[in-house]
Amino acid sequence: MKAKALVVSLLAVIMVLGILAVPCVNAGVAGGKVSAKISWKFLLYLDADNSLDVYVGHESVVESDFVELMSVGSTQDAVAYVLVDRYAGPANLFKVLPGKMQELTDFALNGKEANMGDPATLTSFVSYTSKISPSEHTLLVFWDHGSPRGVAWDDHATDTGGADFLSQWEVVQALSGYKVDVIGADECNVGHTEVAYEYAIGLQTEYLVAAETYTGWRGFPYDALLRELTKDPSMTPREVAEMMVEQTQILLNKPPYSGERINSHSAIDLAKIPDLVASLKGLTSLLTPNMDIYAGTVSKARGAAQYCYGANAINVIDLGTFVKRISSEARSQEVLDACNAVLANLEAAIVSMHATGSTDHMLTGLGIGLPNHSWEMSSYYPNFALAGQGWMDFLKAYWAAAGSI
Repeated sequence: MKAKALVVSLLAVIMVLGILAVPCVNAGVAGGKVSAKISWKFLLYLDADNSLDVYVGHESVVESDFVELMSVGSTQDAVAYVLVDRYAGPANLFKVLPGKMQELTDFALNGKEANMGDPATLTSFVSYTSKISPSEHTLLVFWDHGSPRGVAWDDHATDTGGADFLSQWEVVQALSGYKVDVIGADECNVGHTEVAYEYAIGLQTEYLVAAETYTGWRGFPYDALLRELTKDPSMTPREVAEMMVEQTQILLNKPPYSGERINSHSAIDLAKIPDLVASLKGLTSLLTPNMDIYAGTVSKARGAAQYCYGANAINVIDLGTFVKRISSEARSQEVLDACNAVLANLEAAIVSMHATGSTDHMLTGLGIGLPNHSWEMSSYYPNFALAGQGWMDFLKAYWAAAGSI
């Protein structure tokens, strides 16, 4: 889940409601005028055409994000765009300006019932904004429900109904040929090894900022993210990824959000992920043929690496905790060295991380799928590239040794 419970002033609420009550802001303004090349483009793929288009208390969680963005607005060096599709009504594309949202009426999907789960919709958003705002760097954030399987869950994919979502493979397809320096997932359960590896080998993306576990109602602090980006548009992609984690942590340490103690976010260096996967393959290549003696160790390590808030329901665990527990019972120096290689590569891949409350001692930055029984394996899982890097063979050997086929 993902959404927000933000307390804003009555004036801000009135401003947003006034804007959203009108079909378009500056409706006569076309978005096709190309600007000079800027430093950063911030794209928010805000899919609220689902159970997240709700009110928390008296306030819409979508409108609270609009308020945050408008409190900063775009500058000549950092420009922000939002493609939003709400539960009732069509999709709209806005350019974020100080104090207002400027509707871009010449965007092909503007005012239509867009399927946010269609990769063509994501491509059109990125393509259109790339043409009108060429930039050195791009930050793309998904706002919605999430899982290792996908993002952007749309309950009204067409005018006649039906649901859809963007699988992780469709994300890669949609962004093919586009350089997106940082991807942020304002969603649950996207920060997993399987997803990071798909992005690492399939995208022109340097960093992924995502939650290994739950992302609570508060979500990313969009005012802080845009403020920092406009204040220093010379930031590198790594600095932006680290900033996103830092600003989210700062917010969640303050009342009333400090009570929401079930969040985590990691900034993941995707260039380091292939080495991590290679070292994990090295470890499983030692464990798999010796599963008769390691099945008990794997089972205990899996138990130690479980964490709460939805992760158990989809059979994911914390990778670092799992490997640390394996290393504590290594039967040979070779296995111990292989564990240490995985942990070293994991540490190199996680450039920044925060975890709050009861999750702060459970997480090391990336999750991974490890069902306890073969029948709990999702049918789509073998499609992950990671599955073919020794991980699926490892799982099958574990299930066979544990009698869980």
